[in-house]
Amino acid sequence: MSSIAAQAASINFADVEWEKKYSSWRAYGQSKLADLLMGLHLARVSQERGWRLLSTIAHPGYTKTNLQSAGAALSSGRTTMMTRIMDLDVLPSMNAVQGAGPELMAATDPAARNGAFYGPKSRTGMTGEAAEVPVYRSAKGPTLAASVWALAAATTGVDLPRV
Repeated sequence: MSSIAAQAASINFADVEWEKKYSSWRAYGQSKLADLLMGLHLARVSQERGWRLLSTIAHPGYTKTNLQSAGAALSSGRTTMMTRIMDLDVLPSMNAVQGAGPELMAATDPAARNGAFYGPKSRTGMTGEAAEVPVYRSAKGPTLAASVWALAAATTGVDLPRV
């Protein structure tokens, strides 16, 4: 599960856990880009090894839920800048049912393809019917997905089995 936030994100390999200078939105974007990269890498490895495994990735577009309005402030009672922006209702958005479309397509559509990315089909990618959409430029690079996978494997001590 990725997010539109991954589109403008990058992986901060020098401070992957944001211990030096924390930014909630940049950390969130990095985590959603990492999710996208991990799904892409798993799809590639699955195909290379002949596994009958389907790895798809999706993002819900701009779906109005309490994540944007509360986020990190959910338990603090604080009003966030995103809460104020959402209250203005100026950004195109979808409700939670519409936003679930890309995830459902990725998980249940018999035509879903290994390594495919699903999201709202529109110019902005924020709203629209669920469809296969292009992978964000931020997720492209010859070794980026493998590097994130290697970092996760080293951090957790868990890697893909060799068969």
